[in-house]
Amino acid sequence: MDRARASDRPAGGYLEGLLQGCPDAIVAVDAKGTITFANNAACALLECDMRDLVGKSIINIYESEDRARETNRKLYLSGGVIHCHESVAKTKAGKLIPTRISGAHLKDSSGNVIGSVGFFQAYRPWTAAESKMQEYCQELEARIKEWEDLGAPVFEVWPGIAVAVVVGRLDSNRFAHLKRVLLDHVKINKTRVALIDLTAAIAGDAEVPAQLVKTLRMIRLVGAQCVVVGIESTTIAEALEALVSDISSLNTYSSLQAGIEGALAMVGCEIARKT
Repeated sequence: MDRARASDRPAGGYLEGLLQGCPDAIVAVDAKGTITFANNAACALLECDMRDLVGKSIINIYESEDRARETNRKLYLSGGVIHCHESVAKTKAGKLIPTRISGAHLKDSSGNVIGSVGFFQAYRPWTAAESKMQEYCQELEARIKEWEDLGAPVFEVWPGIAVAVVVGRLDSNRFAHLKRVLLDHVKINKTRVALIDLTAAIAGDAEVPAQLVKTLRMIRLVGAQCVVVGIESTTIAEALEALVSDISSLNTYSSLQAGIEGALAMVGCEIARKT
């Protein structure tokens, strides 16, 4: 019974059966560019029979020889693997089909290239309107990034003292951005005191206090002291009290002026008032 079942298997075994069942067009070539394998999906995509593919040059399935050479060049330049390379295939009748190709070199046990295998997917190129919409989305993303940077600027007010002024709604995502920018500034500029001004900030979600405490701890870990100004929300104050084990370790001030004076004192300076 087992022998009978074995004889009923496809000639290429389970691997060939798997490749033939793949919905993507698969074409393998040898080192000379001669097609050695094609699956049924390749025949469907190129609207031809298997005999029109196997044993023929890979150039035949491209729009032109230049297209075929371009794919081969990309494969070598990328180290033997490409993903979603855009090209144009050609059916037996000459119809052109925009395709995306993912492929890889095939190598022997010594590491020599003996051919390659490619997966071809037909796709519909974007229309002019879709391309314009993509450009508009990219422009919006750039503006959002600029808005994020402007929404929490970090600058140096005195050698060794950096100030981050937060304006508007402050949620977890925005605080994560602020934390990244502030930490980068502290490390690059060797900041000794980082002052965060929350006077004009509005807490957007319940994670803000936890994010604030985490930011303060990380700043201290990279070697800077912290000053927080303008915690006017009782909700934030109550949440901070529960999160900070030693509340005396927080340097908080009610106004920016008092915060700057406190920060100056930390670096051994003070504001001299005229008499």
